[in-house]
Amino acid sequence: MTEQPLLTGRRIAEVLATSTGGVGTHLRSVLSALVRSGAAVRVCGPQATEELFGFTATGADFRPVGISAGLDPVADLRAVHALRRATAEADLVHAHGLRAGLVAAAARALAGQRRRP
Repeated sequence: MTEQPLLTGRRIAEVLATSTGGVGTHLRSVLSALVRSGAAVRVCGPQATEELFGFTATGADFRPVGISAGLDPVADLRAVHALRRATAEADLVHAHGLRAGLVAAAARALAGQRRRP
């Protein structure tokens, strides 16, 4: 009997804001292990991060969500709604950084998923 990978069937959403270095590099470094562990992984963040770090090359899915580094109430509201849709089926949402964490928390609250990780 062969064992199934630890995360088989789990849906994980990794969220990041604008990144040109550390956060994007860190996230890309963990994606392959998550995918190998059987998780369906979706990265949500600005399109420029996918172009720079190539998250999909690791086997992850990518959904563009315009999470900026600055405060812009209109853009922030758009990001919350886009992230709510992109993470609706996720079992776990893991945000990298303060801006991504704020948008992710608001998106999950808006979706009524306060008690889910």
